[in-house]
Amino acid sequence: MSTNRASARLFSRASIIAAAAFAVAQPAFAQEATEVAENGGEIIVTAQKRAQSLSDVSLSVTAVGTEQLAANNTVTLEGLQALVPSISFGNDFNFAKLFIRGIGLSSSLAGVDPSVALHVDGVVVSLAQAQLGSMFDLQRVEVLRGPQGTLYGRNATGGAVNLITAKPTDTLDGYIRQSLGGDALLIQTDAAIGGPIAEGVRGRLAVQRIKRDGFGVNEFTGNEIDNLNQWSGRAHLEFLPSDSVNILLTGEYHSEDDRSLAIKFREVSFPGVLNDAIPQNDGLSALGQRRNLDGSQASFAANPRDINTNFDPINDREQWALTAAITVDASDSLSFKSLTSYRAFDAIFFHDFDMSSYLGYALAQTNALQSSANHWQPVFQHQFSQELQANVDTDKFHGVFGLFYLDENVRTENHIGLDVLTNTDPFRIQFDGQLDIRAYAAFANVTYDLSDKFSVKGGARYSWEERRLRNNTGLGSPALNQLVLDPLQWDATKSWDDFSPSLGFEYRPNDDLMLYGNWSRGFKSGTAEIGSTRRLSPTQPLPFVNPEKVEAFEVGAKYAAGGLSANLAVFFQRLKDGQFSLTRPIPAPPFFTSTLTNAAVSEAYGAEFDLLYRAGAFTMSASVNYLHSEFTSFTASDPLDPRLFAPGANEALLVKDLSGNATRMSPKWSINLAPSYDIDVSNGGTVRLGTNFAYRSKQFHTEFNDDRMAQDGYIQLDANVMYRHPDDHFSANFWVRNITNELVYAGSFAISTSRAIGGTLMPPRTYGVTLGYEF
Repeated sequence: MSTNRASARLFSRASIIAAAAFAVAQPAFAQEATEVAENGGEIIVTAQKRAQSLSDVSLSVTAVGTEQLAANNTVTLEGLQALVPSISFGNDFNFAKLFIRGIGLSSSLAGVDPSVALHVDGVVVSLAQAQLGSMFDLQRVEVLRGPQGTLYGRNATGGAVNLITAKPTDTLDGYIRQSLGGDALLIQTDAAIGGPIAEGVRGRLAVQRIKRDGFGVNEFTGNEIDNLNQWSGRAHLEFLPSDSVNILLTGEYHSEDDRSLAIKFREVSFPGVLNDAIPQNDGLSALGQRRNLDGSQASFAANPRDINTNFDPINDREQWALTAAITVDASDSLSFKSLTSYRAFDAIFFHDFDMSSYLGYALAQTNALQSSANHWQPVFQHQFSQELQANVDTDKFHGVFGLFYLDENVRTENHIGLDVLTNTDPFRIQFDGQLDIRAYAAFANVTYDLSDKFSVKGGARYSWEERRLRNNTGLGSPALNQLVLDPLQWDATKSWDDFSPSLGFEYRPNDDLMLYGNWSRGFKSGTAEIGSTRRLSPTQPLPFVNPEKVEAFEVGAKYAAGGLSANLAVFFQRLKDGQFSLTRPIPAPPFFTSTLTNAAVSEAYGAEFDLLYRAGAFTMSASVNYLHSEFTSFTASDPLDPRLFAPGANEALLVKDLSGNATRMSPKWSINLAPSYDIDVSNGGTVRLGTNFAYRSKQFHTEFNDDRMAQDGYIQLDANVMYRHPDDHFSANFWVRNITNELVYAGSFAISTSRAIGGTLMPPRTYGVTLGYEF
């Protein structure tokens, strides 16, 4: 470590201690506490396409405001799950995997839509890998649980996460926040400025710069891994040509160039095969258990946060978006909106999938025991979407009517071999391809107030989607020392359509209480993984899977009076033809293939309780969620069953019944407690003491419920101390996340090419101080 780096870390720690001491060491306290509230105690959301108090929305919705996000420096989707217990975040191969109520994305190859949709100001982010940006300068985050299709342009079987960005205002405002932290030195700058530019014209510009040292090292190269080097920017330009017309133009940019999201070694896939006196099982040994060409023994990293690979991981991504939102108020009760957007995503990912110092052999020397698992994966995606909405809001009738169109292209390369960086050695495996997607939809959602107390709701959606898969797959030939393409390549097209209705009611026995019930169906299009299934014969069935469909029932109650608001939801849902990616053995090289398949049925039921209580200077936010989510009909062969790879093995005889197994990322219990207390100090300022307690019970990362691919129950404890100056301009916030430094796996994957199990980790203990100035 250089002297400059050590000095910087020492300075950051000294600054944090000084800021914390300044925040808590004021000698006297005022008699009256400052009220902690957003919009007078209620967060206003637009989950149903109209501004409503959270307690008036007859859906399961959680809203997180900008102050709560800033308290513990939450700038990523993975950090959001510590604040919203109903959402689980998984990550492998640079895919964001959001799960709500046991439904989420299981595939790690491009082409499969997320089951939980992510929207930025109403525009869907279709690609799972592109969901890892945009978490800056937000007004709030809304998380909707259960199938969504009659309120939003894109289908979602699990739920939706809506990022609502801060918009221009009619007065000059903005902020600058500088964060400094350690042990991995963090230097983060957030800034925004907005306001009127000219008569009828307003603007806002926000930027974020994050540079952070790594949470681990590559023991082989000595370089840091899991570091951050990110730039983000967003510009809004709003035109108000009249009182009834609003035109909002938005440009957004995000880039990363670092060694983050590296897969870490967990365990070998087939332990004991080198000691079982069965020579033919030696080929199941992990590459990290073997000897290099020079006779040296390969090895894995000694620390779970480190890697020990011949090459450093690469995370180089760039994405940008242009959006035009035009709103026209035809009358006090009728408005029209056009939402036009183009998004582009380019990324290069590289991982050494054997997760060890095994260098591998050149292709001409490759055989069953000598291989290589360096994985090169560029991904290129662009999408164009157009949504037209009509919103009606009268005394008794409230409705949204929409038309939606999406045109998306995803192109990806997957090269596995000894040298996939400079291509001096032919690839051992290549599975490239692209997917063209066209989607049309018409949807409506209406509520009619039969009386002051009782309302009925109804919705419907018609969807039509078409997908064209083209691939370019091949295998390395030891005899020819070159890549040989398959003679048969996929160029196939398939389309699906669907009608999904919803019904519900709202009953208000008094002004403080609302009871509601909802029934809905959801749909996620059929699709194929890009490059996953090689075409082995002219008669092989098409590689597409059926659509994923869900039927959900929910009843709930919402209460709000004085300083107390509470929500209770009880639900049951049945998922049919859930889309799951499974690794299967095949008798010919490369002896495995990834197959996207439909699970027959999974069911989930549970209850979710949220509470917000305010009493003077004290605020308590609490959530308790119970989830029972399991397969009721699903059979598959386990890729970690060594019998599948025995000579003459018959896969059909080794198929397992997974009925009763828990679905992925489905903790039975999720609990959040977030108390805070405000202290008025003698100079008129305020010190807020806050903490966040998050508990998740055990989660499996595989439908086979293998303990080697699971995360045991854990507690994450965060805390912060914030001082705010009397003029509300200056603030100093000392924050700590994961105080007890829990080792938590966000995802796990059994990697066929290396015969090893890898995983990605949530951040360790982090801490820092954020100095802010708002105007």
